[in-house]
Amino acid sequence: MLTFPSLEWFQELARLMDENEAAYRRLGYADVTWALEVQATSPTQMAQLYRFVFEEYTCSEVIELEPGTDPDADFTLQATLDTWCEMIRNIQENNGPDLDHSLNKLALMDDPIYVAATDFLSRDLFARYGQTFQQFFNGAIHIPTEFAA
Repeated sequence: MLTFPSLEWFQELARLMDENEAAYRRLGYADVTWALEVQATSPTQMAQLYRFVFEEYTCSEVIELEPGTDPDADFTLQATLDTWCEMIRNIQENNGPDLDHSLNKLALMDDPIYVAATDFLSRDLFARYGQTFQQFFNGAIHIPTEFAA
């Protein structure tokens, strides 16, 4: 059982992506560096920051960065732990997200997931590769998960 969020949990998603190249080929290649931030919502919580590099049909890098570090990414998906956990639970319970828990829906109005980018073209990469990102997170179906409190 892996804990969400953790580097090991995201590394498992990357491994699943790499093992399922055919599913990603159907969506088209993705060359993008992006980050995910789990925002702290209380003084007892620490923010967490992860960076991912997608090259063609694989995830060639997933690393954890120090909170507050510039992730050197095209964009960063920012949300609270509760938002991320709810999305992952929904994906696992429904064998994929319901309409209210897809990345597209959750980021559509920049709430509860905000897509932070330095310019519009970088932000547009989230929309351009949206199905790839959703497929990536759908890998959570195959990860026995314990959620951080």
